[in-house]
Amino acid sequence: MKRLFACLSAAAATFLLAACGGGSGDPAPAPTGVAVTPGDGNVKISWNAEPGVDYWIFYAPGTNITTENWATLPGARVVREATSPQTIGGLLNGTTYAFTINGRTGGGPGGPGTPAVIATPRPAGASWTVGASLGASDLRGVVYGLKFVAVGTQGAAFSSADGLTWTPSTTGTTSALNRVIFSTAGYVAVGDGGTILTSTDLATWTARTSGTGNALNAVAFNGVNTHVAVGAGGTILTSTDAAVTWTAAASGTTNALYAVSFASGKFIAVGAAGTLLTSADGTAWTAVASQTTQDLRALAFGASTIVAVGAAGTVITSPDATTWTARPAIGSADLAAVAFGSQFVAVGSGGAIFTSADGVAWTAQSSGTTNNLNAVAAGNFGYVVVGAAGANLTAY
Repeated sequence: MKRLFACLSAAAATFLLAACGGGSGDPAPAPTGVAVTPGDGNVKISWNAEPGVDYWIFYAPGTNITTENWATLPGARVVREATSPQTIGGLLNGTTYAFTINGRTGGGPGGPGTPAVIATPRPAGASWTVGASLGASDLRGVVYGLKFVAVGTQGAAFSSADGLTWTPSTTGTTSALNRVIFSTAGYVAVGDGGTILTSTDLATWTARTSGTGNALNAVAFNGVNTHVAVGAGGTILTSTDAAVTWTAAASGTTNALYAVSFASGKFIAVGAAGTLLTSADGTAWTAVASQTTQDLRALAFGASTIVAVGAAGTVITSPDATTWTARPAIGSADLAAVAFGSQFVAVGSGGAIFTSADGVAWTAQSSGTTNNLNAVAAGNFGYVVVGAAGANLTAY
């Protein structure tokens, strides 16, 4: 198993190296072909690995590292028993790191290190790769849990460990599935005709009784025990038993509700004509001034800011879900979804993608597609976006 050691002190590091060099083996030559690729909070480092060689990667913030000086560098680390390619996570975006690799055989001392290579991790979202279409269904929701899961029209569902290779899942419904989340109940998907499905293994989906025939557009979880689903005609449903039993709640509006999230200790629901509601428990709801009359389609929380997006590039932000500020529209595309990983990513019609560190200043990105993009999820490496006609994109 790969083991990651912190460099606690020069003495401790020296002891570590000495203790691991007392076997009967030999140093190995420095590996060749070393390459490092920056990611979002991580790097991928590869080299020409030889059979039977145990490789160690030494790294630290800065631009110069050797197998001799690493123990003196603040923040230095070593990855033992590394295999090529090796992903190293837990790095700070915008900070430059230096890496060197050496090898040994039979538990012997380490050989010479490679010349230092450097890389600077950066937020994902500036470069997008378009994957092969996942079929004719429009994909309307995506989430990262144990895997990425995407859902869409005709009951379509797909799962992927990396956002690149997808496996279809049989949901047992032909109703359009509009959103999916991951919670303590497993995966929870909602859709047209009041459809609610749950799955813990992505092999079997169980239909739950919603008590409504209205389309359900979104679902959220408060991290404790309450799920909330929202939909057409101001529909709001709540569940406190792992998304099994659902009860209608009075929303106070007949406007369609398109999204719901939990942030700042409250459920927040948004919808048509700038509708914005909040609730502490999912049952009692209060209308809040959104500062817009545009349809609001999605919500995300990050960088101490709640962001809602919607029609005609609408963006509104709030620090507390109570006071909202309308921001300048970002382009003219209708924005359908927003997520936060290392930054905000908003997607919408015509292949529109925008990124923002703070929810206020946004940068347009090239998506490589003109398909409408309906949903975005932040994962363990970057983002996955899905949309019309099986569209799927990744950013690392």
